[in-house]
Amino acid sequence: MPWVRVDDQFPVNRKVRPLSDRAFRLYVSALCWCNANLTDGVIGTRELMYVSDVSSPRRYADELVNAGLWSKTNDGWQIHDYLEYQPSAIKVREGREAKKARQERWLASQKEAREAQRDASQDASRDASGDAPPTHPTPIPSQLTLSHHSSDGPYAGDQGRIDGQDFSELDEMIRRELAPLTTTDITPEHAAHVRRLILSRARTLVKNPGRYVQRALRRDPHAYLPDEPAGYRGVGRMCGIHPFMAEPCRACAADRIAKP
Repeated sequence: MPWVRVDDQFPVNRKVRPLSDRAFRLYVSALCWCNANLTDGVIGTRELMYVSDVSSPRRYADELVNAGLWSKTNDGWQIHDYLEYQPSAIKVREGREAKKARQERWLASQKEAREAQRDASQDASRDASGDAPPTHPTPIPSQLTLSHHSSDGPYAGDQGRIDGQDFSELDEMIRRELAPLTTTDITPEHAAHVRRLILSRARTLVKNPGRYVQRALRRDPHAYLPDEPAGYRGVGRMCGIHPFMAEPCRACAADRIAKP
């Protein structure tokens, strides 16, 4: 959209100063209208009514002609010296085409950059997947896996060392974590089996096995408990809401006290 150029001394020009308010308004409105419609300052007779909403526009057009600001033509008027101060229609169209071309080039360059970045990321992903060793689904440990085992199962021959690593302290930590939750003794063999199951679920190299195993235990400790002996009913009456809490349940008592 072109801009109308008006000198800051325009209102006090010797041709403009004597104008009536409506003639002044018609002149400024005509500048804007010609710039918007790219008429190079030409106003047709039938177009005058669209230039401004002043009443009796022909009367004030004659006033502008008499002041030397407009010139009468065969089919309307011409603003005097219009092209000396305002851009021509050709120049405005050329500027618009140049701007459109610049925008198209910029959009094309952005599209090429995005496509290049996408191709690079896809190539990197394919390279990484090609170099990575094949993965196999890891079974999720269950209560049956932990509890029902034979003497020659996963516990057999486990001495707390794998590939030269000593897991005796880690297995002892597992026993300490699980012991308060069951009446069944947590044997070293059971602790070793729990450790192997938890570490087998890791999708990446575990840098701190102790911390990794402890988090897994505290997230779902009951999944790693051994089965209670057949016919076990607990020591006394157990709370039905909070497992492993003997009656009277302190957690239930705290909940009752907290209620208003």
